[in-house]
Amino acid sequence: MNTRTRTIASFFSIAMAAMLLGAVVTTQVRTQTALARPAEADPAALQPVPRPPSGPVTLDTFRDIARLQTAGVVNINTRRTVRRRSSDPFREFFGDDLMERFFGPQGPQGPQGEGRGRGERNQTQRSLGSGFIIDAQGHILTNRHVIEGADQISVTLNNGKDYDAKLVGKDARTDVALLKIEPKETLTHLRLGDSETIEVGEWVMAIGNPFGLGGNSVTVGVISYKGRSMSLTRGTGVDMIQTDAAINPGNSGGPLLNTRGEVVGLNTLIVTGGLQQSAGVGFSVPINVAKEILPQLREKGRVIRGWMGVQIQPITEDLAKTYGMAEAKGAVISDVTNDSPADKAGLEPGDVVVEVDGRQVEDNNDLSRYIASRAPGTTVRLKVLREGAEKNVPLTLGTFPEETGEGQDAEEEAGVQLGMTLRELTPELAARLEMPRAAKGVVIMDVEAGTAAEDAGLQRGDVIVSVNGQTVEDPDDFKQEIDKAREDGVARLRVRNGNTHRFTVLRLR
Repeated sequence: MNTRTRTIASFFSIAMAAMLLGAVVTTQVRTQTALARPAEADPAALQPVPRPPSGPVTLDTFRDIARLQTAGVVNINTRRTVRRRSSDPFREFFGDDLMERFFGPQGPQGPQGEGRGRGERNQTQRSLGSGFIIDAQGHILTNRHVIEGADQISVTLNNGKDYDAKLVGKDARTDVALLKIEPKETLTHLRLGDSETIEVGEWVMAIGNPFGLGGNSVTVGVISYKGRSMSLTRGTGVDMIQTDAAINPGNSGGPLLNTRGEVVGLNTLIVTGGLQQSAGVGFSVPINVAKEILPQLREKGRVIRGWMGVQIQPITEDLAKTYGMAEAKGAVISDVTNDSPADKAGLEPGDVVVEVDGRQVEDNNDLSRYIASRAPGTTVRLKVLREGAEKNVPLTLGTFPEETGEGQDAEEEAGVQLGMTLRELTPELAARLEMPRAAKGVVIMDVEAGTAAEDAGLQRGDVIVSVNGQTVEDPDDFKQEIDKAREDGVARLRVRNGNTHRFTVLRLR
């Protein structure tokens, strides 16, 4: 066979191989497309737990997820009636003496009975959020902060139908709440995935109702970080999923979906750098955290956890050296609550917990999760290092203090009459707001339009550090100083945002 003949034979061999490969690829693409595109059918037939493709991500993947899963995401509207001090223009113009001379001690508005004080009236606060249906019976998962304090909760389905919702249970530690509607139709409900299996860089989709625009919108991004420790309530933490899929006010409680259309997280909060919009740094509660507490929310309405009564922190490399430890694993006890289970068991500040019930403690979050998973009354066996020696300590767990009791309500009520929601500035919050972790003050979590707080130029993310020159470190301090200033009708606030400070005047009447 001469050179020309060999060349022609090689050309035809390559051509035949290319055709065969093309046929295989075309078959695979058609197969994937057939899987990705459901048959044209009655939409009702697609409602019960649709299952998007589990193959490679294609240009159609997110379109198909949005088409199938959006109907399972709901808008949540809440109403809350609060008593607020209101200004009376007649009284302000004429003065109290002249008003009482003309209208009597009750003023022109008639008797001030029915539990109202002078100058007070009821106002309705409204808030918006998102949620998603998890079963055919109408159970809905959302964030606790979306519905906290609500007198009335209503749910709007993607088809525009409204339902009154009942609060089944809520948990402040994880910021998860469970609602229930009584559906009159077949519901689309979303499948709960496994948040442990997701990886950094994996594509995800967020669905919700940003800024109360109405209807569901979708955003797409990737998993930016796994296990970002965030404190949602004082003294507790959740290892959050960080994503750059845009999450904005109103998205709270909506689902974060993987490319199989499974829920891997509840969209919960964002870091905005002082702006009330997404900056590409959003956080979701892992769905495995919610799944773990769902049985208790259904049955008890709250989550009962084991409690030691300690403050703990992770072991750093430098700390490990001071304890003579070969590796930086375990949890250091930095404080022990008086008369707590830990106090009764003889634990001391400086003890390092290295094992619990025979399993190695990786860090403080590992220990917290394990203890929280045990029922009160359970006896756990700790191995601790104290002054270079190992010590075995049996400890009978107590009940984790109720997170939604009077303390939490007091934080929310401290600023509500002025049109804002306040929280103590924890080290975790300070870090998220790009401040030193040791910074002190009261964080503004929300500002209601048309209120004294908005008039004063306050905004979400501001930190109030003093009132009339008096330092405030928590909402109780703030309330105490505001109460002192009410007689003057105004209060001078020193406010911090990032590394800048400013003064503003808050009107109290």
